[in-house]
Amino acid sequence: MALCITESPVPLPPTDRHLRVMRWTFTREDEILVCELGLNRDESAYEIRIDPAWDVADAPFELFDDAMSAFQRHAEIERQLVAQGWSLDNFESDRITR
Repeated sequence: MALCITESPVPLPPTDRHLRVMRWTFTREDEILVCELGLNRDESAYEIRIDPAWDVADAPFELFDDAMSAFQRHAEIERQLVAQGWSLDNFESDRITR
């Protein structure tokens, strides 16, 4: 008996996914704030996370359809932080496994 498959099988996601996350660390006196930019869990959007949330009116994360919008938003956040007395202390780019 012959078997004919007309559709390709659904590919399984790899078990070890390596994603790039960029992390900016800001300081102000004895306070530390970390801003991360990377893909969200299902890799459908770019995500900016700030820990701890420096503005309680803001959500703990923001999602963007494209990298340019995410980087523009990050630049806005950085300008606001610097205007409020924060300084960029460190930048790192890490590969994380999901």
